[in-house]
Amino acid sequence: MKIERTPLGPDIILVRLEGRLDIAGAAAVEPEFKSSCEAARVLVVDLSQTPFMASIGIRLLLAGAKGLHRKGGTMGLFACDSQVEKVLRATGVDQLVGIHATRDEALAAAGVSPAT
Repeated sequence: MKIERTPLGPDIILVRLEGRLDIAGAAAVEPEFKSSCEAARVLVVDLSQTPFMASIGIRLLLAGAKGLHRKGGTMGLFACDSQVEKVLRATGVDQLVGIHATRDEALAAAGVSPAT
């Protein structure tokens, strides 16, 4: 599992996750993902290269989203693999974290201009 972090503006971070978000994958990216959530007000997560998500991966996303919400921030997920999206919706993640088709949609939902 790989993680890539790209600042898009003040307090706005794009995180790209690549690989399986299973127990090993979550452990590999957790420190940097947590750091990204702490540094951001808006975090958008590209899941286009994440073909599998286990419950530990869901926990990682939800913990980050809850931390962001506590400080008035938000997280949006985008470009999910169809099976990953199905799992996220079936487990109710979409009730706490927006799931969007594109990065621009995720940013717009957070109130950020997509040109950022």
